[in-house]
Amino acid sequence: MRNSDFITGKVPITKEEVRAVSISSLELENAEKFMDIGAGTGSVSVEAAYRYPKLSVTAVERNDAAIELIEKNSEKFKTENLEIIKGYAPYETDEKYDAVFIGGTGNRLEEIIEWTHDILNENGRVCANFIVLDTFYRALEIFRKSGFEDIQVRQISVSNLEKIGTGEYFKPQNPVFVITCRKKGD
Repeated sequence: MRNSDFITGKVPITKEEVRAVSISSLELENAEKFMDIGAGTGSVSVEAAYRYPKLSVTAVERNDAAIELIEKNSEKFKTENLEIIKGYAPYETDEKYDAVFIGGTGNRLEEIIEWTHDILNENGRVCANFIVLDTFYRALEIFRKSGFEDIQVRQISVSNLEKIGTGEYFKPQNPVFVITCRKKGD
């Protein structure tokens, strides 16, 4: 899906190129339950729900404007397999998930990563996106000490061709640091 397909406002959206890599790395083809933490506009959760209609998707978001956008985007793409939870992660749940995407942490990075480990099934996958270098390094350290394995790190830099004067140039977007890993199994 393209970013222009989504209804947006002043709420952050995961750029389509980063979203494509992130969703692919979560290996949702055979997953049953997926959670998007800090869902923003819902681009990751809505696209996952749309691509995998048998997947049960939970979007967790605390911002009212963002929740409204998730609802509008879910309605636009007719994703009936998407549940929205208004609030902060972590929260009390007995649910277990096959995959988790972390798009925002609301200054609860360590709590969220440790909670993600608790709610993931064995061999469950997690993908986390960061734009702030310090937060990325801190997250990487937490993933390493929290029982995750197969940790992969990518920096994705995207530039788009745009007009400038009588010519064209590649206008860069912020680089995004993508951490992908899985919970250890037996």
